[in-house]
Amino acid sequence: MYLVIDVGGTFTKYGLLDGEGNIIEKGKAESCNRDYDGFRALVRGIYDSFKDRGIEGIALSVTGGVDVDSGVILARSALKCMVGRNIVQEVSELCGGVPTSVENDGKAAGLAETWIGAAKDVPNCVVLGFGTAIAGCVILDHKALRGNNMIAGEFSYMPSTLEKDNYGIFGVEWSTRGLVRKAAALMGREEMSGEEVFELYYRGEEKIVKLFDEFFFQVACQCYSLQSVVDPDLFCIGGGISEQPCVVPGIQDACHYIFEHARNPQQHEPQIVACKFNNDSNLIGALYSHLVRYGKL
Repeated sequence: MYLVIDVGGTFTKYGLLDGEGNIIEKGKAESCNRDYDGFRALVRGIYDSFKDRGIEGIALSVTGGVDVDSGVILARSALKCMVGRNIVQEVSELCGGVPTSVENDGKAAGLAETWIGAAKDVPNCVVLGFGTAIAGCVILDHKALRGNNMIAGEFSYMPSTLEKDNYGIFGVEWSTRGLVRKAAALMGREEMSGEEVFELYYRGEEKIVKLFDEFFFQVACQCYSLQSVVDPDLFCIGGGISEQPCVVPGIQDACHYIFEHARNPQQHEPQIVACKFNNDSNLIGALYSHLVRYGKL
């Protein structure tokens, strides 16, 4: 059995998984990302609750920058209390020397899909996870592309507007948070929930339907551009938003429109599917990364 801990910005999710990626038991607690002693206490408490279950390894998933080879948390990480520290070494020592690994959360989501998820039957895919921002991963030959600065697949930073004095950022403008913020402004509200926004869309509220058409188009533009650069077999759309029945077909239809109307279309139209795993993807992908690192797969 393996203990997997996904350290998020708000919550830390954890689970007991077997070597095939099946979740035996899981839970969550509030994160302690700015309190070093609190973070250590949280991890130790989670480990203590499972240590009698035959833990063979501990796999960590963390938000933001991490060097997965050295185990060091980088400056841009949301895990502020561990920046510059070797999280792999410290967690292993804290938990009795159990073999430990760490993976970026966006990469973990991608690895989950290429291992046993929506992209398991193809070698190359791009995963985009919509939430507070837009996390992601580029998978080439079933391996996560990391890049020179460990930021390959950080789709939030791609421009969504290319006008000189109107420079929009994809993760700010068209994440789930950005979509909900735009919807609230259109409806004259200070804030709305995602559920309220989708209810208005399904009811045919004209302003919201137009907003969603623009959302589908903006995501499709990024997929169309990435198809030219990466040429993946699939684009996997993740995050809670992907569970809505309108989202994946809406993006696919927008991709088809671009493909049909481009003056000089590329050879292959992007293929859009929903991720198999959403809330559990980081747990499953971090385990896959751990198993590969320790020669178990």
